[in-house]
Parts: sequence; C-alpha cells; structure tokens
Amino acid sequence: MLRRCATLLSVCLVLASLALPSIALADQKSVVASEILQQISSGGPVYYDGVTVVGDLNLSQLGRPVAGHFYLINSHLPESSFEGVSFEKEVSFWGTSLGRTSFNQARFLALADFSNASFGHAGFVKALFDEPAIFDGAEFKSNVSFEESSFTKDTRFNGALFRGDARFNYTRFGSYSYFSSGRFLEDAFFSNVVFQNSIDFSNARFNGQANFFQSRFENTAGFDAASFRGPAQFGLTRFDGLSSFGDAVFWDDADFVLSRFGEAANFFGARFMEKALFGLVKFGDIASFQNATFDGDLNFKSSRISTLMLSDASFGDRSLIWLNDADFSRLKGRWSQIGGHMAFDAGAFTSMVDNYRGLGWHQDEDDCYYKYRLMSQAEKGPGWSKAIDVLAWLSCGYGVRPGYTVAWALLTILAFALIFWQGDGIRRSARPLQGSAEEDPVPEKATFRSALFFSTMIFLSQGPIDFLPTGKHRYFVILEGITGWLLLALFLVTLGKVMIR
Repeated sequence: MLRRCATLLSVCLVLASLALPSIALADQKSVVASEILQQISSGGPVYYDGVTVVGDLNLSQLGRPVAGHFYLINSHLPESSFEGVSFEKEVSFWGTSLGRTSFNQARFLALADFSNASFGHAGFVKALFDEPAIFDGAEFKSNVSFEESSFTKDTRFNGALFRGDARFNYTRFGSYSYFSSGRFLEDAFFSNVVFQNSIDFSNARFNGQANFFQSRFENTAGFDAASFRGPAQFGLTRFDGLSSFGDAVFWDDADFVLSRFGEAANFFGARFMEKALFGLVKFGDIASFQNATFDGDLNFKSSRISTLMLSDASFGDRSLIWLNDADFSRLKGRWSQIGGHMAFDAGAFTSMVDNYRGLGWHQDEDDCYYKYRLMSQAEKGPGWSKAIDVLAWLSCGYGVRPGYTVAWALLTILAFALIFWQGDGIRRSARPLQGSAEEDPVPEKATFRSALFFSTMIFLSQGPIDFLPTGKHRYFVILEGITGWLLLALFLVTLGKVMIR
C-alpha cells in the first residue's frame, strides 16, 4: 500500500512539472489587440508587462504616429505589424516574444529597446532609428532584414542570436555600433554599409559567410577574437581608422582584395586556415601579422604596403607567400621563418634583398640573395649562362658563402697532396740549394705529411726549397698554383662582401 502511494505521488509530480508552462501561459493575462489600438488612438501611453496579445496588432492602419510611450515587455505577441509607424516616445519590447511582425519603414524618434526579445519572422527594412537602438540578447529565429535602415545614435546587438540570414546591406550606422559576442548561424550580409563611428564585433561568431563587401569603416573597427566559419568577404572595403582582427580565426578564405587600410591594421595572433587574400590592397600604415598562423597561402600580389610585420608568424608546410609586383617600404620578418615559403618572383626577391639591407639584417640579406640566385638558376635552360651560374654557386655560393671557397681550397690541397704522394712526384733534396732532386745522389721519398705540406705551400704560392717536383708533377705544381691564386682571390672578395660591409 505504501509503495503504491509513493508511485502515485511521483506520477503526480511529473505531470505537475509538465503542466507548469501551460499553467504559466494560462495565468498570463490576455489583452485584445483592439484595446491597445484604442489606447494609441486616444494618444495615451501603452504599458503592458507579462501579457499575451490576442488578435492582430496592426498599427500600420492607424494612419497616425504613436504619440505616447509604448511598453510591451515580457509579453507574447503572435501577429503584429508596425510598418511605416512613427514612434514619438520611447519604445520597449524588452523580453517580448514576437511572432510574425514587420517594422519596415518604421521610425523611432526616441529610444528603441528590443533587449532579450525574440522574433519569429521580422523585418526592419528602411527603418529609421533617430535615438539609441538596443537589441542586446535578442534572438531572431528566422531570416531578418535591416537593409537600407539608418541608425543615428548608438546601436547595440551585443550577444544577439541570428538563427537565419541577417541582412544589413546598405545600412548606415551613424554612431557607435556594438555586435560583441553576436552569433550569426547562417549568412551575415553587411555589404555597402557605412559605419561612421567605432564598431565592435569582438568575439562574434559567423557560421555562414560574413559579407562586408564594399563597406566603409570611418572609425575604429574591432573584430578581435571573432570567428569566421564561412568565407570572410571584405573586398573593396575601406578601413579609414584603426582596424583590429587580433586573435581572429578564419576557417575559410579571408578575402580582403582591393581593400584600403588608412591607419594601422592589426592581425596579431590571427589564424588563417585557408587562403589569406590581400591582393591589390593598400596599407597606409603598419600592417601587423605578428604571431599569426597561415595554413594556406598568404597573397599580397600588387599590394602597396607601408610596413609589413611578419615576426614570429608561422606557416603550414604547403603555404606560399606571394609578393609579386608588391610595393612595400619595409617588411620585418626573419628569412629563416618566411624564406621557405616565398613564391619565386624575381622582383619580389630583389625587393626583399634591398629591404633586408635597409634593415641592416645582413645575414637575412645574404640568405635571401642566395635563395634568389638558386631559384633563378633552376629556371634556366642548358647553356653558358646556366653553366656560369652553377660555377658561381659551387665556388662561392653566389658571393655570399665564403665557406664554400674555403671548402674548395681544402679539397684542392688534399687532392694534390694525394697526387704527389701516390705518384711519388716530390722528393726531399739532400742539397736543397744545389741542382734538382733527380740529380741528388741520395734523394729522400716524401711521406704523406710531407706531400700535404708541399701541396699547402704550393697552393699559397710559396713552394718549399727542400722539396722539389719530379717529372710530369712539375705541371701539377703549376696547375695547383693557378687554382690557389683564383680561390684565394675569390675568398677575399666574398669575405669582403659578407663580413666587411
């Protein structure tokens, strides 16, 4: 009996918990739409908290502005239309759930507060917000359009959730605009938008494409720690003020082709998972990509860059840096970090050599020049030019590797020493100042150490008087002497270029 009662009690509790939402909805006061329309017609204020509006609340049929305050908070509004309506006083839909509604061509002459509101299907096309507009925490469950709207004062979409497409094309933001931590689950369209003051998209999440094509940021633009899951399109965009994409993540192509950056552009710590396209871009000030990560290509073709910072940037195994026809005044990035990813272009490499020379980074200058000559040689077909290039490479590393010349010198000395020793080509004379070793009655056969000593002295054009060559080895002495002169001269020239600048 006790067990049966306990079971019955638990079933009742479950049913009660399931019924709570419907009970709460049933307890919510209902208001007929006509009642609200009558209040507006009389010019009085509207204030409702926690109600459900029954019927279609269509203010667009009034033919007159809403003169009083309009507050409909924490409520439920299934069907409504505010199209073309002018609100002269403050408007608040804080926490209200709106089903199908339209604010197209509506005008808000005072504060418009849509914080934490939810929209089933809404439109704000050509809406005018003369005072601050607040959409913090708002949820748009379907596609929403703010196209050709105008926000005169501060605009806030902090933490807003857009489940469908969000369209802001041709919209004008006259003051500060905040989209911090906003989430765009589908495509976000901000093309041909004018941001007249600072904007903040920090920590925003774009799951679809983020389209800012041909927009203009007249003041500071902040996209720090933003995440772009789809293509990020900033082509033909103008950044007149400071712009920051620090620690942003671009999962798809980042397209900034033909953009203009008037002041410093910060991409510090940003990560580009696919192509980073900055072709034909003009950077009027510092462009910082320090500590950035590039898993795809970094393209600066035909760009104009004041100062490009690539210090401590990292690149994927197949990533290429394209600087073809790029005009840059200064590029700071160690050759050891970027050299292995430079796509070959003669003009780009010679510009890099001049750049490192201007910075005083002589080791980087030499390494860049060496790589340039090596890649240039690889593109040449068989002929005298390629043969001379190969000789310049092997003998002195194109004039920047004196170690190559030293190696050849040591190899030459050793080779001739072996020739003299194995061929019994030199003898120690008992009478070094009289006659030759062949006429010496008791000539002494040279050891390998003696042959090595003799070869070294001949290479330095200072043959020892107590060792003399025999037979055909006299010609080897002449050949080694000439080779020694050439290698010593080459070594001094290369050393002078590398070490004495």
